[in-house]
Amino acid sequence: MTEELIFAGILLLSQASPGPDQAFVTRSTLAYGFGAGVMAALGIGTGVVAHAALACTVGASVFHSSLGLVLFCAASCWMLYLAWKIWPRGRKGSLAGSGDIPPASGIYRDALVTNLMNPKATFFFVALSAPLLEKNHDPSYALFLGALIVVTGTAGWILWALVFRWQPIRSFYDRHAGGVDGVLSLVLAGFGLSMLYSFGRMAVESFS
Repeated sequence: MTEELIFAGILLLSQASPGPDQAFVTRSTLAYGFGAGVMAALGIGTGVVAHAALACTVGASVFHSSLGLVLFCAASCWMLYLAWKIWPRGRKGSLAGSGDIPPASGIYRDALVTNLMNPKATFFFVALSAPLLEKNHDPSYALFLGALIVVTGTAGWILWALVFRWQPIRSFYDRHAGGVDGVLSLVLAGFGLSMLYSFGRMAVESFS
């Protein structure tokens, strides 16, 4: 059980690294409050189910197929679209494209799609879970490991939203909303361009 606890700890620590999920939860919480952050966390957690299922079954092999090429292209377009929506336009922006608080279902949906459109998450889960799956080939263990990924990931993002509920951080965002949104927009654009580059490399390799 020690290895599984270390596994869960690494999952939690990895959420502190910059990425589209982190940017979405951070921005949703700062712009719309803790409830919005929780909905974003739940949406991401739902998306993680698919990544965990792939990581614990076929692994990363799907990304070396024609489906992988399509997924990388769609992922890059989605990240660039989110970056465009978040980019400040002289007022406090919103992921929904207006200054109003978007419905919880909209935040959940966008968070779900954002996570699903992040194929690098599957690569990470594959790399992290492979050593444990190599030691235990029992299908029930793969199911347990997948559940651990989903539960740990969802709980971690809710904790992340809780951090950004802290008043000094919210006050800072209120004063510098345009700058913070600009940085998060650039983060998402960077991931989108990175995925577009990966898509290009995969396409060249598949046709060479």
